[in-house]
Amino acid sequence: MLEYIIMLLCLPPICALLALTGKFNNNTLHWLHRLTATAVGGCVGMLVYKFNPAQPFNSEYFYLDALNVWVLIIITTLYLAASWTARSYLVREERCGVLKGEQLQTGRYFALMQFFCWTMFIVLLVKNLGLMWVAIEATTLISALLISFKFTRAALEATWKYIMVCTVGICLALLGTLILYYAQIAALGSEKALSWLYLYENANLLDPAMTKLAMLFIVIGYGTKAGMAPMHTWLPDAYAESPSLTSGMLSGALCSCALYVLLRNLVILLPTAGSEIMSGMLIFFAVLTVAIAVPFVVVQRDVKRILAYSSMENIGIMIAGIGVFTSFSLKAVMLHMYSHALIKFVLFYIAGTIIQEYQTRNMMRIHGMIKDVPHTATFWLLGILGILGMPPMGLFFSKFYIMTAMFKEDHWLAGGLLIVLLAGVLIGILYHAMRMLCDKAKREPLGDLLGKIDVPVLAVLLLLTCIIGAGFENIPWVSNMLNHAVMVVGG
Repeated sequence: MLEYIIMLLCLPPICALLALTGKFNNNTLHWLHRLTATAVGGCVGMLVYKFNPAQPFNSEYFYLDALNVWVLIIITTLYLAASWTARSYLVREERCGVLKGEQLQTGRYFALMQFFCWTMFIVLLVKNLGLMWVAIEATTLISALLISFKFTRAALEATWKYIMVCTVGICLALLGTLILYYAQIAALGSEKALSWLYLYENANLLDPAMTKLAMLFIVIGYGTKAGMAPMHTWLPDAYAESPSLTSGMLSGALCSCALYVLLRNLVILLPTAGSEIMSGMLIFFAVLTVAIAVPFVVVQRDVKRILAYSSMENIGIMIAGIGVFTSFSLKAVMLHMYSHALIKFVLFYIAGTIIQEYQTRNMMRIHGMIKDVPHTATFWLLGILGILGMPPMGLFFSKFYIMTAMFKEDHWLAGGLLIVLLAGVLIGILYHAMRMLCDKAKREPLGDLLGKIDVPVLAVLLLLTCIIGAGFENIPWVSNMLNHAVMVVGG
């Protein structure tokens, strides 16, 4: 197992450094990017194949259990999808004048994407909460460079907002981690400082007052990184102004990473802080996040911003599921995390393609997609139905399970509010999407621009959400992995 982990952590930075040498042409850089991602995917595949969910892998620095293996699968899937679709997307961006050839020729994009995925892998694999914080901060620095990649005024403003807000959030998370560290010293001594496994085994010995204070800072801090209100203001700008491949990775992969770190910390804090405080806090922030997203979804005109606010809605749903904190709700959160990541990557990729085809981000100027760009329109429709939670897409089942869990645990007011708010999101997104698809075209698009590789990659992602979401109980490996992941969290 250790050899695959080492290979997994070595390949992306090697690829990034090679890309930065400037000795490769664009074609070679694309294939280097793809082959590295494929090799990493192979390493993750071997890890998953050899991994026994009932027996976590533990070494001096690395730790694997069902929880981080599940999130590792999500991020690796998006990493592979982003790598294999990058060529056609970036070529189209260059052709449309959005990116300059020299920006790609230098290898900066490929290096940044490799480093970005590498830092997320580190977040998932380390077992020390301090190192985990360092790694999640590293994702901020690398992703900021990806957000500003176009180097336009709007992109730079979005990057600045992202850095400022996320830095505040990460500092709050650091403060919470330091409080947890002092709680450990007071109760257990300085041995194995911030070791997750050691704290997990002795969590009930920590001081309740200190763990409650740590929980507040950690929830707000890592919630900021996920896009949870009220520290969400970076998210719409960052998602809208970054290249669509980056937007898909931010929404799917980075959000999953942040929620993973939050869960890792909550496991330690809950035995002494208490589930009632945690549940009330998280459900409040969940409802607030969805409530803020709804009016912006309804009035939005930017095709990428509406997807950004949709991400906020889904983040709120997952936070609510964590807040309920039962085995049933946590399993639903894991499913939601998987389906949301894959569907949102498809949607952001298609949104980028729509912008390329119609030369505008304003949805009021985009009409007649079914007739003019049928391939793009098909994936746009399927993605929209998926993100709205329509059967048989995976989000239908996970949303249903989370709402069911809320009512089972007597969160009637919050559950009722969420249903009303979700109805608003559904109406807003469906109205804009259907008008884009069906109205009479008012301008001539460039034509269907999806590449030969794009279609099967996006189709596989959507198919996986249907299979895993609908049939997870009937797929022994998936069911076993989710059951053990929930056992780790302790719902």
